[in-house]
Amino acid sequence: MVNRGSSHYRTSLTARFLPRKRSPYAITLYIISLFAFSMFIFQFYTRSMLEEDEQKPFLSEEFQYKQIPEEQLWDAPFSNGLRPCVKPTSKYKAAQPSEHYITVRSNGGLNQMRTGISDMVAVARIMNATLVIPQLDKRSFWQDSSTFSDIFDELHFIETLKGDIRILKELPKNLEIVPRARKHFTSWSGVGYYEELTQLWKDYLVIHVAKSDSRLANNNLPLDIQRLRCRALYHALRFSPPIEGLGKKLVERLRTRGGRYSSSSEI
Repeated sequence: MVNRGSSHYRTSLTARFLPRKRSPYAITLYIISLFAFSMFIFQFYTRSMLEEDEQKPFLSEEFQYKQIPEEQLWDAPFSNGLRPCVKPTSKYKAAQPSEHYITVRSNGGLNQMRTGISDMVAVARIMNATLVIPQLDKRSFWQDSSTFSDIFDELHFIETLKGDIRILKELPKNLEIVPRARKHFTSWSGVGYYEELTQLWKDYLVIHVAKSDSRLANNNLPLDIQRLRCRALYHALRFSPPIEGLGKKLVERLRTRGGRYSSSSEI
């Protein structure tokens, strides 16, 4: 026999303690109140931070603007005792004749291509190969029709590195149709990686490198390889005479102006 009175009592007691369903109006009001409170807290702390920043100088006294004499403005910056180290060591040997060739398609922006080309110079030295003047990127970042000789002094590049590697402007005609080993060199690779790749010379006379950026490690390289990279980057890769001439003209105009600031329209 079921006790209906007891069952009804338990049902009413349970319903009393269950959470009531909130109305849409109450929920909306709660969300608006929470948002308004959050905005108040945000404005309060933001105002305090701005007041503190106004009391502090933008730069410490150490970095405050200092008047620089004009003669020092155009001098070479202080080197802190550092000096160039691009000359090869006494153990460095001259370039050996090679009938193997590396062609390169550079990629990235101008500075990235410069670094990549210096890497390829070092790689050609490690693999005892002749480097063909690299092709510049015309599709991804660069998007310019300029060739290597438009941007860089091609003859200076070849002449500066003649004691390190052999460089040709173009691949010999008799090798244009021969099969090539097309390689994507692994990034940040050491000397051992490229020494192993010399096995490709048994089957191919030409290796084509699809990308030049970051193909060589920065650390744990022989000293002469590091110096060769520096020679290629800072000595051999000189801008072409028209670009050099324009740069010198702009600098001369800046130096002859009496004011401290110059705009492009004034130049």
